[in-house]
Amino acid sequence: MKTLRLIGMAIVAIIMSVNFAACSDDDEDIDVNQLEGNWGLVLDEGYEYYEGEKESWNESYDPANPTEDCEKITISKVSDNTYSVTFYYYNNKWNQSSTEKFTLDGNNILPVDEEDTEVSSMKLLVANSSQLVVEIKGRDEEGDFYNKMTYKRL
Repeated sequence: MKTLRLIGMAIVAIIMSVNFAACSDDDEDIDVNQLEGNWGLVLDEGYEYYEGEKESWNESYDPANPTEDCEKITISKVSDNTYSVTFYYYNNKWNQSSTEKFTLDGNNILPVDEEDTEVSSMKLLVANSSQLVVEIKGRDEEGDFYNKMTYKRL
């Protein structure tokens, strides 16, 4: 009986250690409750192909002191898992450029109106009280493209 109890305790210990090892903190800092609000673009990095040449960029911005290339977005919750994002660009003042809707499937961003078929994936990498990071991958007639945009809460 003691042997069975010892074997049982050993099995429980093994199962518990496997469960703890499998539950690592691999998930990025994503809190969908923090999505809503105003966000200013602080870092835009990526690449695309244009006329056969790979063009890369890594641009920093300060939405508190905007220049004409600055961007900000406003995210609002429309329904249970649907959000609206309004894009603004700076040209001596903030001007609204477009509004789109999206849903979330885990950290995957799914456009409600799928006109942009060139995008193969849009992911939410970070969403917390101070930072929002979105990654876009796709392919167009020129080749692959990649864009990672980092926003800070305004």
